[in-house]
Amino acid sequence: MLNNIRKNKSFVSIVNLIGQIFRFLPPNLITTISLIVVFFSGYYYYLGLTYIGAVILAISGFLDLVDGSVAKYTKRTTVLGGFLDSTFDRIGDGIILLGIGLSYNLTLCFIIMIGAYLISYMRAKGEALGVKVMGIGIGERAERILIIFVFSFINLEIGLYVLLVVVYITVFTRFYYISKELKTKT
Repeated sequence: MLNNIRKNKSFVSIVNLIGQIFRFLPPNLITTISLIVVFFSGYYYYLGLTYIGAVILAISGFLDLVDGSVAKYTKRTTVLGGFLDSTFDRIGDGIILLGIGLSYNLTLCFIIMIGAYLISYMRAKGEALGVKVMGIGIGERAERILIIFVFSFINLEIGLYVLLVVVYITVFTRFYYISKELKTKT
């Protein structure tokens, strides 16, 4: 859902501006810094300091936007960069959910993490099989991070249940969509 913003001209202009500002940094370095920053976010969530964890999570998310912006602006997009970005995103998701889980409810966070990884896996597998999956479902990574961020300031425990519902609606939506699309290909 939020991925559709990428097509907005104003958003593209902002992304290009960000790429221009940070063009002196190698994109893969920014990706790595974003991963390091997310470890601090997970640690503060573990300590139960949700406001600090959320602010650091937002910084990591901003850096995750910057790496792609710089790569596109400087024409340094690479297959390796895309691989690092996706891999580090999965590690970051796990770190955040582990930190929250150790502070609140580890079992619930583990179930959410399985769903979040299924969402990513189904996109990768679906697209490898020729099915365009981006934008299918209500809980892609940007939405999941936004839910964690917002509920960090409201009530993170309630936010985890909202996240659980959103994640599994997305899992089932993608499963149904990909299955339907693959039936038409055989």
